[in-house]
Amino acid sequence: MQGAVFKLSDDRCLKIYAKKRHCLRESKTLYAGKVSSIVPKVFEVGSNYIVMEYIKGQPLEDYLNSHLSISEPIAKQLVYIFKEMKRIGFTRIDASIRHLFVTDVGEIKVVDHVNSLKIQQEWPIRFFCALKKLKLLDTFLYQLKEMDPELYGEWKKLMDESKE
Repeated sequence: MQGAVFKLSDDRCLKIYAKKRHCLRESKTLYAGKVSSIVPKVFEVGSNYIVMEYIKGQPLEDYLNSHLSISEPIAKQLVYIFKEMKRIGFTRIDASIRHLFVTDVGEIKVVDHVNSLKIQQEWPIRFFCALKKLKLLDTFLYQLKEMDPELYGEWKKLMDESKE
């Protein structure tokens, strides 16, 4: 755990970091991602804290557990998010399912970006592992193959290589 998050208002929260280097790392990532709607907006950065947009919603895992499936709009957003991470320049094309939030209007946002520019990960392995536990990975892969056959092929190859 890099820090603790406290809600300040309906639209802002404060993340306080135990280590200054984590604050610096996440602030760099959030600034790199400011061109995209998938990451929280930054309002203020200090040496060991960031005031950022508060994402009101529920973790994707809770959302999927309550719906027992992945709808096409959710699957499309997830594909968009991972492609967007790559476009922004993140080196970690992955996210823990607990760091993906579904807002009240059905939009998905990603939080906790401390390692998004540090760790090298070409495909969403942690995300896939979480979907597998929820018994939704095959459904998502089928949807991905229909939506973006090229990305499906790329990720399928990486999945197969990781099993070797």
